[in-house]
Amino acid sequence: MIITCPHCQTKYQVTYEAIGSAGRKVQCAHCQRAWQQQALDRDDATPAQKDAFEAMAEDGLDEALTAEERAVASDVTRRLELEQQMQAASMSSAAAKADAAVLRKRQMAFTRRQTAMAAELPLARLRRTSRIAGFVALGLILVTGYFGRIEVVERFPAMAGVYAAVGLGVNVVGLDFSNVSSLRTLRDGKEVLVVSAQIVGMMPEPVPVPPVVVTLIDAHGQGIYEWSVAPSVRDLMGGERSTFDTQLPLPPGEATRVRLSFAGGQSIPIVAAGARAANDRAEAPAAKASEPNTTIPEQH
Repeated sequence: MIITCPHCQTKYQVTYEAIGSAGRKVQCAHCQRAWQQQALDRDDATPAQKDAFEAMAEDGLDEALTAEERAVASDVTRRLELEQQMQAASMSSAAAKADAAVLRKRQMAFTRRQTAMAAELPLARLRRTSRIAGFVALGLILVTGYFGRIEVVERFPAMAGVYAAVGLGVNVVGLDFSNVSSLRTLRDGKEVLVVSAQIVGMMPEPVPVPPVVVTLIDAHGQGIYEWSVAPSVRDLMGGERSTFDTQLPLPPGEATRVRLSFAGGQSIPIVAAGARAANDRAEAPAAKASEPNTTIPEQH
């Protein structure tokens, strides 16, 4: 229901229970004056009061709608501003990345230009030519040292150890031993050591055959006795063979092996790693004493 201040005509909407059936004293919030409001029936509102109430309701509804529209507009504006800020930040980051990529490309292009310009300078050409010449010279030295190692060792004997260290055998004599065997036997009641072997030619041209030195070796690898044997041929070519044998009456009992080598300064052989016998010497176990004409198989 609606009540009206009799002093300033300000209207108020109140409930029926707020006034009660006996009426009550109320004070105007606008003019601060009081009056005694009489009780009204629930249906006592005049048409003018109803129209005023509807007008007030419509005004309140309009204000509520306007406030809601303002709130929605403010929220939309805030969201748009946030989206614009995020888009601007994204565009700024993308631009920074693009700038960094462009900068790297420019730096790489600048470095390539500098390298190309430096390569065209006379000093750079000289250095490049020197490196190429050095590699070519090194290659020639290696090839010559490999295929001409025999000549190198003949001229510089100290190089023999270098070749042996890398596993390259060098036969400076051009001869080798094969089928080396030793035999202890009894003849006329006396012990005799018989040593036999084949001399094999290794070179395409004839190679002089020097005397063969036979050395008896003990268990400690020390030579305890040696003698030389003149070969039956003067020279040998590649693939040619010459057999020789020699005998030693009453050989030392401590002899365990027999070593063959060529005279003429070739007492130390130069062989490939893992070879069975040296190129210019060969060793075979000294056979134990046996009956005449009985051979003990060779042991390498």
